[in-house]
Amino acid sequence: MTNCYRWLSASFMAVMVCSIILFACHNGETKEKQRAQSLKSGGSKTLMRTYPMGRFSISVPVDFERISQSHRFRACTIDEFIWPQNTDHEQARLRIWNTRLAEINKLRKPRGVSKIIIEEKATPKAGQWIKSVYYYGNYAADDEGYWDLLIDAGPVGVLFKFDGLLEGKDELFNWVLSIAKAYRTYPPNNPSGLPPGNWFHTKYGAINLPFFEQEKTEARFYHRPLDMRLEIEMNETHTVEALDEGLIGRTTAVIATGYAGGVEIERIRSRKRMVAGLSGEEEIDRMTDKDGTELDFGWRYAGQKGSGEHPEILITIDTPDGNLDEKLQIWDAILDSFKPMYKTGK
Repeated sequence: MTNCYRWLSASFMAVMVCSIILFACHNGETKEKQRAQSLKSGGSKTLMRTYPMGRFSISVPVDFERISQSHRFRACTIDEFIWPQNTDHEQARLRIWNTRLAEINKLRKPRGVSKIIIEEKATPKAGQWIKSVYYYGNYAADDEGYWDLLIDAGPVGVLFKFDGLLEGKDELFNWVLSIAKAYRTYPPNNPSGLPPGNWFHTKYGAINLPFFEQEKTEARFYHRPLDMRLEIEMNETHTVEALDEGLIGRTTAVIATGYAGGVEIERIRSRKRMVAGLSGEEEIDRMTDKDGTELDFGWRYAGQKGSGEHPEILITIDTPDGNLDEKLQIWDAILDSFKPMYKTGK
């Protein structure tokens, strides 16, 4: 019984089957330092870490480990990494770039194409180290390619990836270069310390450009002691949702129509809830089937069509039953911490 709300927001019929029988699989990564805050919970202080993401930020208890965080900005995929430690910086970045070129050269070429790499550009005069390559990234298409730009942003390396038609490759390059130039890493130990601007926040830095199109953020966290899996998704929406198609309405339909497929659903909370100034819907259910009982927490904001400040937002936690009061406190603290960063200019 993986968290049903993620599926409910995407496809009604698919949820009925998939959300009840599938369990999510999660891989771990090393905890990273973020700005910490203290929050009173149950008479004691719970230390929280704040994570900027997209045009918002969220704080979670320090016991939650960040498993992953990914972003797509103006249709450009962004892959950030920390440079290898105890290695000459210049050698490290050249080795990583050469490895990337070797990976590209192993790709399957479209029929009739002799070389996978179409063009490499010299480092632009952008005030920083940049390597770029345009190549056939889809063997089924001989009229389109991918730009990869690798930049040295100090402690962080960033690979920007953007695809499009061959006939517009120079325009595509200028597009992704403008995104790369607008990227900055966070000040040490202060991810909220960037100067005022139109910042879109990523894992290790931010891009100072206003919303245009195709912004997406996903993050996953895991709390091992309580076996809680937290997921956050923010995505530009192109639809206007009917009033009865929200999280509460869809969950009600699942219960009323009997599509739960042998799962007993006990509602703990089902209500409208304002989070970060956004009028969303909260649904917390206890779900029981032959394999056991699970608690599903969900908050969803439908978003506004074509808006970066009002994307569709889905925040969920799924966890085994038990310790309900403690988990409710954690859930409420996380939702109460969620806030827009664009209002502060950071």
